[in-house]
Amino acid sequence: MSVTSYADDLGSAVHYALETTHAITICPFHLDLTIRIGDDAAESHAFARARKLVKSDGTTWEGEALRKEFGRQLGKAADRYCPYCALLGDPEL
Repeated sequence: MSVTSYADDLGSAVHYALETTHAITICPFHLDLTIRIGDDAAESHAFARARKLVKSDGTTWEGEALRKEFGRQLGKAADRYCPYCALLGDPEL
């Protein structure tokens, strides 16, 4: 999928930026679970990347909308490890 296809949807644009900068990852065993790595530099880089994404109409996302979506996605993510894998005894998966 091309970058421009992510840029038209705010949630997709933020997720793309977070994932490509390695600020988040997906648990390999629980594909519906997002894990926040906890790297402040990666999260800052993701915000800068998302801010530069250009929508198909030639505009960029408003800063306040980006901040809210970043907060929503990072707040929803598990911190550093998958809680389901931790229940199985190996939190470092």
